[in-house]
Amino acid sequence: MAHYEKMNRYDFVVKPSLPILFFGDLESFVNQSKKIVTVGLNPSDTEFRSSSDENGSYFRFPEYKNSGETLVKSLNNYFKWKPYDSWFKGSFERFLNGLECSYYPNHSYDKVLHTDIGSPLATNPTWSNLSQDQKSLLTKDGFEFWKRLMVEIKPDLIVLSVAKFYLDQLNLFSKEIIHSVYHTKEANLRKKPYNLEKCRVQIDNFETNLVFGKAANKPLGLISHSEKIKMGEVCLKTFF
Repeated sequence: MAHYEKMNRYDFVVKPSLPILFFGDLESFVNQSKKIVTVGLNPSDTEFRSSSDENGSYFRFPEYKNSGETLVKSLNNYFKWKPYDSWFKGSFERFLNGLECSYYPNHSYDKVLHTDIGSPLATNPTWSNLSQDQKSLLTKDGFEFWKRLMVEIKPDLIVLSVAKFYLDQLNLFSKEIIHSVYHTKEANLRKKPYNLEKCRVQIDNFETNLVFGKAANKPLGLISHSEKIKMGEVCLKTFF
């Protein structure tokens, strides 16, 4: 929250907003035998407005009262209220279902946390349209927050789908392809296969597994829903 207050003076930080260290049921997550987190770059400004011409609000975070306690409660309960479904269901959710996991409380699957490796702050413009100086300013602290969170919650598997640049910032021990997709979402043959890579990674003194797939407008955005489920099933057999 101190980081949010420090950065709130910049016009590209969404106002009003709140720092989003994670989304999901942390209480269930820490008591599960299978702990999985997904990773994007930073929260969307759509978390604070349902359309571009609306003023910002906390409509997805009705429990937030500008305190640390209500912040954690709001992030824990995010998927119980009005989550940004088109993004979460259009990116990771079907992949997670193949892993017998979900963000959503109506599933009996293990619960997943979503995190952001670039920054816990929502921006306008979105990440791809920020200048390199703005991105560097955000990631200076944001990347450290993310690493500290990983060390704290110790996931068994990190699912990363961002620009490869961010994967290269991590300390990788090994990397291998565990699944390839040879057709586009339109069933056309790809010029190059879409590869899902298995990595072993060390974050400070914590070592864990990571899978990486390229992103498009959304994480895993180049892959059909049926292929996402299949990739999740491959990861279930590979890691669990």
